[in-house]
Amino acid sequence: MKHVLSVLAAIVATGAATAMTVRTEAATAPTFAKDVAPIIFEKCATCHRAGEIAPMTLMSYEDARPWAKAIKAKVVSREMPPWGADHENTLKMRNDRSLSEQQIQTIAAWVDAGAPRGNLADMPAAPKFAEGWTYGREPDYVIEMPTEIQIPAEGELSVLNFYMKVPFETDRFAQVVELRPGNRSVVHHASIYFTDLPEGATLDKDGRMILPEGRRNAGRSGEVGLPGSSKLLSFVPGRGVDQHREDIGKRIPAGKYINWQLHYNPTGKPEKDRSRLGIWFNKVPVKHEVLIRQAGDALATTKGGLSLYRAEGKEVEYTAEEGSQQRNRRTPNIPPYVESWSLTGITPVTEDITLYAMSPHMHLRGKSLKWVVTYPDGREQTILNVPKFDFNWQINYELAEPLRIPAGSKIAGVGFYDNSLKNKWNPGPQLEVFWSEQSWDEMYQPFTEYSVDSQDLTKIVPVTQQQQP
Repeated sequence: MKHVLSVLAAIVATGAATAMTVRTEAATAPTFAKDVAPIIFEKCATCHRAGEIAPMTLMSYEDARPWAKAIKAKVVSREMPPWGADHENTLKMRNDRSLSEQQIQTIAAWVDAGAPRGNLADMPAAPKFAEGWTYGREPDYVIEMPTEIQIPAEGELSVLNFYMKVPFETDRFAQVVELRPGNRSVVHHASIYFTDLPEGATLDKDGRMILPEGRRNAGRSGEVGLPGSSKLLSFVPGRGVDQHREDIGKRIPAGKYINWQLHYNPTGKPEKDRSRLGIWFNKVPVKHEVLIRQAGDALATTKGGLSLYRAEGKEVEYTAEEGSQQRNRRTPNIPPYVESWSLTGITPVTEDITLYAMSPHMHLRGKSLKWVVTYPDGREQTILNVPKFDFNWQINYELAEPLRIPAGSKIAGVGFYDNSLKNKWNPGPQLEVFWSEQSWDEMYQPFTEYSVDSQDLTKIVPVTQQQQP
């Protein structure tokens, strides 16, 4: 009998100890209010809020709790938040949205503990966003497309071009710009350029260009200043906001035309879109103008003929009109069934520059893209490596500290494409792949944002302030 009582006492004691352990673990487990909400507000709220691209909002405990297990799975696998750069072979980025290992463990422990709410007094204030804009406050100026676009239910659509006059009397500089689709479901990609109209061209009421009789095309958008100044920004999945330093700006040139370039994908039903451009002006004097080029393109002071492309290690042929500095490369098409086909663009740095950001753009066969700087002494530095390019998340990687690159260096964009059966996104591995704006074709655009060190806009006296002779 004494033995039985001893056994029962031991069982009761063990149960009490277990219950105490459970209560202790529950008391020490991360809670949404104190531990998880700060992570979500910092890293996830831009997309996971009402009216944004994410499929659900996570702005409150009630929003997040039903998705707890899915949240854990996505963050542990590092699928979310999306960040394609390899940290070991990439310079530090100021817009790095990836989670630290500690943040991942905090979310996983919260879910494993039953996703407790915690004390609402510990809940941080939710971040505030300007309604209708990804950037955190209302724009200083908003420009809307000149017309609403009607998109058919089916068909293969080419890039559409619309034009409108820049609405400023003098050049302005933007620290932040956002290209905001009116209908995300149909906008495949979009870009804003500045240009002049061809001689004799006019615009119809919707902003479409009417060319003089006998002229068949408008040509490409012309440069409005230094080469690289004509492009303002792009919208692609995962990108649509460019944020520059407070004294570094993107020029919006007075007297020129805004060229809206938009590519739509039909959804199976008629759709419409009217995208907008939000502008936040620099609040301090702008010292340097941001220029946008891609690896393989000549820089602002290069007189042409010096850049280089290599496909599968072989130099790409070029064509050029006699007397022209513009060259068109004859990039070979990607063969069927190749698993790792390479294309590299190399830009000679002809004068000292400062690099701010890089953005990879490829399509469904895009496999990887990295930027490598070769310095005059032969030293090589990988500054950005995106080993698993994701067409759905094309991020603009902004350097935490601007990188100064001296004259005599080279910038290479090394890209690889997977046209094999192993690529689950491949729409046709048996096909030869051409180069165009359609998703089933391909693109190679390793964009870079930089400025020319010798240019100091604070030392340039405007014409209106110069003394007349």
